[in-house]
Amino acid sequence: MNSITKNEAFHQRLALLIGTEEPFRWAKRMGIPSATFARIWNNYDIPKHEHLCRIAQRCAVSLDWLLMGKADSSSMEDMFAFVSLVGLANCGIAQGWFNESDLSNRILLPSFMASEEVFAVLCRGFSMAPVGIKDGNVCVVYPNRPVEFGKPVLIRTKAFVENEEVSLSTIKILESEDEDTVSLCGWLDPDETGNQSMFTEKRSKSCITLIAPIGNILQIKMPEKESQIKQDIDKEILVECLETLHSLYERIDSQKFAQAVLFLYEKTRENSSVDMETIRSLMEIIGSQAADSKL
Repeated sequence: MNSITKNEAFHQRLALLIGTEEPFRWAKRMGIPSATFARIWNNYDIPKHEHLCRIAQRCAVSLDWLLMGKADSSSMEDMFAFVSLVGLANCGIAQGWFNESDLSNRILLPSFMASEEVFAVLCRGFSMAPVGIKDGNVCVVYPNRPVEFGKPVLIRTKAFVENEEVSLSTIKILESEDEDTVSLCGWLDPDETGNQSMFTEKRSKSCITLIAPIGNILQIKMPEKESQIKQDIDKEILVECLETLHSLYERIDSQKFAQAVLFLYEKTRENSSVDMETIRSLMEIIGSQAADSKL
């Protein structure tokens, strides 16, 4: 795995499993004592067998992948899952809240990122750019995980639009709360110098129906218009794409591999074949060094 050490490579895979969750909170969910996890996380140690097995089981990954980044080719298809893309998140002040809708579309993720409750939103706007959520990113939302102050969340409220009750959502930083309200913050669009000013807003708890943490932020190329999104999944093409890129799995992290598979899948659906432009774009996603090895 390039020039990084075995322990550094393990640490990268562990960070991928943790996502944007606070590491020690994640460790508590895994059942790993704080002192033990501090040694693993801060010293780049590899856990003992008991904790390795616990992480693998609860995150639905193999020990081969966790320790060495390797996947069993016979179970490649099982290593990925589709989660629902439920809406377009306008992360901004002018249109900071979006009317969440079912796009009847799914995105491909490593299976350890997916569960029955997980869903994703496509982000538009710049109010979350300072914390790494950029225009066009896909945010994976985990409703069953605890939220943390100072971290990005998707917050859903009831609202009346044109005399009709709708569900409005946004992605903002959860700043604080009191008995009746929660405080959220974001950033205004960049000014002519590129700087962004922070803003805050309060929402009544009586209108809030969901506050859920953002677990992973993915840079996935998505169509500009909802009407362009494919609604059905061609399993044969998916398996073909997984097999085509399988040799790269040990050379790049799982999140980047999932992005590459999704991109190749969409291009194959569009063009029925892979052209040089697609290959160049794949190389940008996975890195030319890994691509040169066996694409």
